[in-house]
Amino acid sequence: MRDLGLDYDALRANPNIFDVAHQIAQKVCEDLPPGTIETDEQLAVVGRLAEWLVESDTSGADVSLGQIAEEAVALILAEAYLVETASSLNTKEMTGPQRAAFEDGVRQAAEELAAHANLSPSGPSPDEFTRAIEDGLEYLRTIHGAD
Repeated sequence: MRDLGLDYDALRANPNIFDVAHQIAQKVCEDLPPGTIETDEQLAVVGRLAEWLVESDTSGADVSLGQIAEEAVALILAEAYLVETASSLNTKEMTGPQRAAFEDGVRQAAEELAAHANLSPSGPSPDEFTRAIEDGLEYLRTIHGAD
């Protein structure tokens, strides 16, 4: 997190969980190639990351830097890929349950990809985040046949 310009202790002490999630998502996304994830999608990621942090906090779980980074990568991967494929999905005849199942599958795959991204447990560097997201997007494109 330090390499990203974030102070982990300050983030943990910040009572505004949405501010914490926003700072993390903003720093992670700023080094990504243009067009990978837009502002609206970043806000969706911030909301989901904040929700995850709140759930972790209320369950009494002590969340590590590596876990926060992993969750951020998973959320960004899923959101970027789902937005990227939205127009092609809209041309396919899919029922609501089929679309929901597809989205759930993408989110599960993003979680697995993030878990195996070899991020530094003490806080990934911007290059590690970028590589994890770019590699993850390429893998999702390959397994789902999207360009």
